[in-house]
Amino acid sequence: MTETSTHIGLPAPRGAGSIALARLAAVLVCVIGEIVLALWLDIIPGLEQALPGLAGMTPNVVLGVIVAGLGLLCFTFRRLRLLARLVGLVLVAGGLVVLGQGTLGIDLGLDQNLLPADVVPPDAAGQSAHETPGVTVSLILFGLALVFAKRGKLLSGFSQIVALLMLAQVLIVLAGYAYGVASDYSAFPFTSMSVYGALSVFLLATGLLAASPEQGVAAAIIERSPAGEMLRRLLPGILVLPLVIGWFARRAEMQGLYDSAATLAIFAVVNIVVLAVFAWATIGAVRRADYERSSALMELRGQREWLSTTVGSIGEGVIATDPSGSVLLLNKVAEQLTGWPAAEARGRPIWEVFRVIDEATHKPVDDPALKALRERVVTRLESGALLITRDHKELPVEHSGSPIIGHDGSLAGAVLVFRDITERRRTAQRQTMLVGELNHRVKNALAIVQSLVQANLRQATSKSAQAMAQTLAERLQALHRAHDLLLESQWSGASLKAMVQRELEPYRREGGPKIMIKGRDVLLPPQCTSILAMTLHELATNAVKYGALSQNDGQLGVSWKTARGNRLLLAWEERGAPSVPQKRKSGFGMQLIDQGIRHNLGGETKVDFRPAGLYVELNVPLTPSNEPSMTRTPKPGA
Repeated sequence: MTETSTHIGLPAPRGAGSIALARLAAVLVCVIGEIVLALWLDIIPGLEQALPGLAGMTPNVVLGVIVAGLGLLCFTFRRLRLLARLVGLVLVAGGLVVLGQGTLGIDLGLDQNLLPADVVPPDAAGQSAHETPGVTVSLILFGLALVFAKRGKLLSGFSQIVALLMLAQVLIVLAGYAYGVASDYSAFPFTSMSVYGALSVFLLATGLLAASPEQGVAAAIIERSPAGEMLRRLLPGILVLPLVIGWFARRAEMQGLYDSAATLAIFAVVNIVVLAVFAWATIGAVRRADYERSSALMELRGQREWLSTTVGSIGEGVIATDPSGSVLLLNKVAEQLTGWPAAEARGRPIWEVFRVIDEATHKPVDDPALKALRERVVTRLESGALLITRDHKELPVEHSGSPIIGHDGSLAGAVLVFRDITERRRTAQRQTMLVGELNHRVKNALAIVQSLVQANLRQATSKSAQAMAQTLAERLQALHRAHDLLLESQWSGASLKAMVQRELEPYRREGGPKIMIKGRDVLLPPQCTSILAMTLHELATNAVKYGALSQNDGQLGVSWKTARGNRLLLAWEERGAPSVPQKRKSGFGMQLIDQGIRHNLGGETKVDFRPAGLYVELNVPLTPSNEPSMTRTPKPGA
């Protein structure tokens, strides 16, 4: 396993909206506490008249509510959960101290210590703080739920149950307020609790449930399944409709329309009818969702069979992983190359099944599938790696990796594609050997021809024979240089810039003619290399004898560019040359250039003997042509 194999960028967990709801609830709880605290400190005059009932929460309870809101907010951040649990312990301890005042009949003066000296805390709804323990008990329960939340399956379940008990208590209190239950009830379940206190407890319990979207109540509500869809549709009816129906029934009873028995009967029947309507509508939605799910499942099965057939028919090794890097499937080729059967490899980490090392250093290589998971990018096909098979054999491979992104942008896994390049390397080695042998034979042939020319040159007695042999030797040398360029590129082509530079380099000297070469490098195909090499040699030879390279103040410019149709446009321009002799215009060199470019390459030539010097333009196709151009460009004065 490589060092980076454990650092995988996993997809963001679902339930981000649930976490946002929990944070909003925490902020609202803090806001409610701050408003009540502002009332006690008399920061905002007239606040009691604008929001009656704020004084029902005593200063110590208000402080507990604010602390609980901060604890819930901290709990929604993974790095602050330890601090949130410490807040929970503080809430439990503080709540027990406040309740202990009433049990022991003492007053520790907590409220007085939280307020300025000139502010006397009034009783909450005519009762002392320790006689209205509703919010205090709820804060103790919330502290316990906060301490045990997300601490294993058993403790997390306990935390969820405590939060649900808080919600049930709050609903009872709020229903009591709505139905006009006497405010002097303090026994369970109608524990005295102000409206703002009940709202704070409701937000705390709801926020704590929403802060755990991966389990419990929140997980069931946001679940993407028919069950989750059914729960989301039934939940408003379960929570709201009975309360509303009960309120109307209570109002009818208070106005004397029905007695208690009739009210209960109406309440029960209406609940049955309304919940039945809700259930029927929900069942229809669940049926549609289940039908869509079944259709999607059938389509998924078809796609899976299609994918399985496609992957199995690929001639390269294919391995797919989940977001954590565990193997999901291997095709037959991957099984053969790695030595791992699909049944045994499934579920194992990818770095165990596909182990690669650097061919040169034998050090571990970053796994392409893990790199795709970590960086969410497609890694290019790389070579120079050795696959260590299950039986510890080494296979040279090329590999690439690609992430699999879901329709919602989440990371679904990665796919690894690799191939064995052993046979390809053997073929390349054989080809290199054959090309080397061919080069050796061609060089030997050129050397034999050159030696024959040199022998004739030494035996020649007339100047014309010596000149002809010298010219032939130079042309053979030009062919030799072109062959060297092809040899350097393994006969894949020759560099035009290198060809021009090698041909003109002998004529560069200090104080000599100026030579300018301009153009982006072009890879000449093998069929063009020899002809262009001979053409440049003839032009350079003529320039040395009669043209710009024969004068120290001469100028030679060679430029080229590529045009549409994959054609090369090369211009040879001389300046400062003496008058052009007639034999240069009609010599064998010019005929060789014209015939070679036109008949061998299917190109076009333009030769212009200007007063300033020779200008030659070549238009050469860089792809082979079976029909050489027979059109001749007329020369000036012809």
